[in-house]
Amino acid sequence: MELLGEYYNHRYGLDFRSARFPGIISATTPGGGTTDYAVQLFYDAIETGHHECFLEPDTRLPMMYISDCIQSVIQMMECPADKLSQRTYNIAAFSFSPAEIVAEVQKHVPLTVDYKIDKTRQQIANTWPQVLEDKKAREDWGWDPQFTLEKMVPYMLQKVRTQLNQESNTVKELF
Repeated sequence: MELLGEYYNHRYGLDFRSARFPGIISATTPGGGTTDYAVQLFYDAIETGHHECFLEPDTRLPMMYISDCIQSVIQMMECPADKLSQRTYNIAAFSFSPAEIVAEVQKHVPLTVDYKIDKTRQQIANTWPQVLEDKKAREDWGWDPQFTLEKMVPYMLQKVRTQLNQESNTVKELF
């Protein structure tokens, strides 16, 4: 897709823009992907105070909070075409390992963790970069993420609490 977009841009002047994102974190219930351990950790911290992590504690992966993801797309689309030095951009925010996010969550709520490694997901994670290089996005259109791991954790804890309360209220309304 990226190469086709580049071709149409060069050949026909199509204003093609593409973004490569890290794992995206939001309060939406996780769906089971390799980076979803991070979101599930918040749910487990609030609901049970215990999390079973399927990745090794030192597996560092690039991540981004959903608000930064949305903002990056808006900024990229609003950037004048003549300021873009390329058509496909890596967009990054921060990277962390399971051990790092656990330590940050533990600053806010009690949490214990068992590491029960899922070989398939671990193999997938091992093929990913630890950091996404987004220098061109920062240079060309001023990309600057607002969330760090430290800023995201309390925000996510509150968002997940709200999400769980809404789900609970919805169930109560059914009866």
